[in-house]
Amino acid sequence: MMSSAIDVRPASGLLGAQRPRLWSVPPSAISSAGAEAVDLAAQAGLVLDPWQQFVLEQSLGEQTDGRWAAFEIGVIVSRQNGKGAILEARELAGLFLFNERLILHSAHEFKTAAEAFLRIRRLVEDNPDFEREVARVRTAAGAEAIELKSGQRLRFVARSNGSGRGFTGDLVILDEAYNLGDEAMAALLPTLSARPNPQVWYTSTAGQETSVQLGRVRERGLAGNDPSLAFFEWSVDETRYSAADPVCWAQANPGLGVRISREYVELEQAALTVDAFARERLSVGDYPVDGGAWETISAGAWAACAQPGVRL
Repeated sequence: MMSSAIDVRPASGLLGAQRPRLWSVPPSAISSAGAEAVDLAAQAGLVLDPWQQFVLEQSLGEQTDGRWAAFEIGVIVSRQNGKGAILEARELAGLFLFNERLILHSAHEFKTAAEAFLRIRRLVEDNPDFEREVARVRTAAGAEAIELKSGQRLRFVARSNGSGRGFTGDLVILDEAYNLGDEAMAALLPTLSARPNPQVWYTSTAGQETSVQLGRVRERGLAGNDPSLAFFEWSVDETRYSAADPVCWAQANPGLGVRISREYVELEQAALTVDAFARERLSVGDYPVDGGAWETISAGAWAACAQPGVRL
């Protein structure tokens, strides 16, 4: 059995909820390395919010044999809430705590991977203890990497059908997982197969009709019966929410009141379409049915055919 919970705790005022509405974690963990990862990040000047700490603590649970309880971790949260800081803390821990030999950080777009590289590079170079362990920093476009004197590496790649082939890694980060297809998964996931204690992270905003892999991960996370998956989603209940309700904003955005102001969300709501606001700020996704794409008629086209007052 997997521990599973649906936690609806709208924050008071306009502070974002620090626990996800939907989450499930493996039941086999007896301890967690999450607190160590949080402390290490703080040494680098990266002070994590409670919700970010929660994700790390739950995702880095360890079994009796010392292996990760969760092989896969899925995090769905809307933009600008701070999910990138979770990945930075995880990567720092992989390099300086967990002795992971190769970490691959991938994103759908090159510019996203490049920006993630710049952020973690800054954290490493601003800490003398980390900096003295660095052998070299590679800055060539498309080959950005941090290499330690121990031989450990953190590489950043834009996803393609070939990215990851030829590598053997301990940790694969799949950012922008809403745009993650089967071919990219086939290229990246086997890099972990020969390592004794691997992990793969999916981080994303709300999914789309084409988000096949993210849809599969989310479906398993909601079922709560996968003993090797940790899943976290900050979102509103798509069957009963008000886009104008600040409580809903807080429920779907843990960074509200910290990184995102109420005033900005109000401006965003006025500027975006109803569907765009729901997707981008409230994490109301349009996921493939049963993990597969809509084959003949799109979800939007089908919904447009609905007639008021007609029930099937």
